[in-house]
Amino acid sequence: MKQSLITVILVLLTYVTLNAQDQRIADSLKLVYAADTLNDAGRLKVLNGLAFNEINDMPLALSYAEEMVQLSSKLDSLGWLGNAYLQKGYILLELGDLDAAAETFYLSAEAAKKNGEKLEEGAAMVALADTYAEAGEHHRSEQSYLNSIALLRHPEVQDSIQGIRQLAVALFNLGDLYLSVKEPAKAQKCLREAGSLFDKAGDKTASFSVIGNMGRSYAGLGDYQKAEAHLLRAIDLLTEVEYFGHVSAYQESLAELYLQTGDYKQAHQVALKSLNTGRKLGDKPQISKSSKILARLDSITGNYQEAYEHLNLHMAYKDSMDLATVDMTRLEREKAELQVQKQESELQLQAVQQKRQQLTIWAVGITALLLTVIAFGSYRRYRFIRNTNQIISEERDRSDNLLQNILPKQTAMELKKLGRVKAQRFDEVSVLFTDFKGFTSHAESLDPEKLVESIDYYFSHFDTLMDKYGLEKIKTVGDAYMCASGLPYPSDDHAQRIVEAALEILEFVEAAKKVDSEDHVRFDVRIGINSGAVVAGVVGTKKFAYDIWGDTVNIASRMESASEEGKINIAENTYELIKNDFNCEYRGNMEVKNRGKLNMYYVLGKKFKAQTA
Repeated sequence: MKQSLITVILVLLTYVTLNAQDQRIADSLKLVYAADTLNDAGRLKVLNGLAFNEINDMPLALSYAEEMVQLSSKLDSLGWLGNAYLQKGYILLELGDLDAAAETFYLSAEAAKKNGEKLEEGAAMVALADTYAEAGEHHRSEQSYLNSIALLRHPEVQDSIQGIRQLAVALFNLGDLYLSVKEPAKAQKCLREAGSLFDKAGDKTASFSVIGNMGRSYAGLGDYQKAEAHLLRAIDLLTEVEYFGHVSAYQESLAELYLQTGDYKQAHQVALKSLNTGRKLGDKPQISKSSKILARLDSITGNYQEAYEHLNLHMAYKDSMDLATVDMTRLEREKAELQVQKQESELQLQAVQQKRQQLTIWAVGITALLLTVIAFGSYRRYRFIRNTNQIISEERDRSDNLLQNILPKQTAMELKKLGRVKAQRFDEVSVLFTDFKGFTSHAESLDPEKLVESIDYYFSHFDTLMDKYGLEKIKTVGDAYMCASGLPYPSDDHAQRIVEAALEILEFVEAAKKVDSEDHVRFDVRIGINSGAVVAGVVGTKKFAYDIWGDTVNIASRMESASEEGKINIAENTYELIKNDFNCEYRGNMEVKNRGKLNMYYVLGKKFKAQTA
């Protein structure tokens, strides 16, 4: 009987990713797991089910996924390995470890690619894009979504319902990303195609969510009538199928819409519904957002006590999510004291009425005055707390922005959370150095202020290229500028992106010579690039500095010093990665310590590939 039950469970586990998570399945599979009577293939299926369905104990789910990775690696099964990494990535995402989740999804995509599974590779790339979006890395997120969409459009993938649905998910999530960065026109294009694909796949719930996001896009375009119609329809349809997670979000969007159009009564009613829905779901971010809208509405309409309470609710949930601290105990104590004052006033009034009926008019007057004082005090306390919370929030944002200007975003988050940063090894990274010709001689003769302004003119533009190509600025030393590609998130096009940035640096430096310099110095620049493994981490305990080390960095520096002004000199490691995309010229070799002779190449420009029909 037990063996037949195990067989049924294993058959069901083949389709586990098509079903919703169910803790009861995990609890049943724990008995099979503990019995330890399965062969390796059967154990993989059980581990897959455990990792997917264990929702009460996420560290335990992570241990199942890690065991699944080890076992599939031992069996040399790329199909299982890709799925194992995917399961592990989603668990890490749930635990909030975005760095590790992104790296794990990347490994899942690589395993699926090696195994020739386009659908699985596309799914992993969508998960990677979702992680970048969660981390606020919008450029990387958009590029990953676009790459996954191109892969999922392959006819081989679109032959199945799963492939159609996965492409629809990628388009929907990309549309959601465009909404978050205020590009509603781009969002609509993605959402329309996603909606038709969800309809084709028979996924009604997802189609309803497309309608809701279309409403948000119309709001972004200023078409409030269409926005209201779409949001109301999405709320009704999703409520019918009891998909309340998106209902609360669209109620919040509808309340924001009414607030913008001045319909404060409607806005308050809908925002209250959104808050109540969020509370039923235990959705902290949604509770925080809905409470914030209600606080704004109450303040506009003069309901200061309710505004005060909703603001407190918003700050409580916001701070619990940000791991920040606000003295909510003090706020509650002040509210309690206010209530005691009011009760004492009412008791005093009753005593006066019982003893001296003839003084009723005076008692009412005194009570009215006292209540006015209390209300005025409550309003002043509300304004003080609101201003204090705003100052706290602004200072926290300012310190966060300053820290993120010094360190990569995820490194800064790790430092804030743990007080330290663990060093990491990155196997595929490209490193770039620049150096200005003649800087030393100018430094000796030029006014220091003009010299600094001249360097800032160049470095400020270099910084914009870091954002454009998703690179990480490491540091500047004098007139040297150092950056890297492929960290803190791995990417398979790191070399191409850093070479494109280098070409733009050369273009800018050349163009700068033709612009009125206003007595500023104009320089020629040398650039060197190398690719390989590095170790990255934070050094220091007071003035933090994010830095990278290794032979890859040293050779990149040697490439720069061996370059010429107006040239990009790359090592053969980088050349092997970009030779199909860029025209390069061999320019000899140089002796490198512990590496022997290393070939060098000049990058001449990007190759223009012929368009195919």
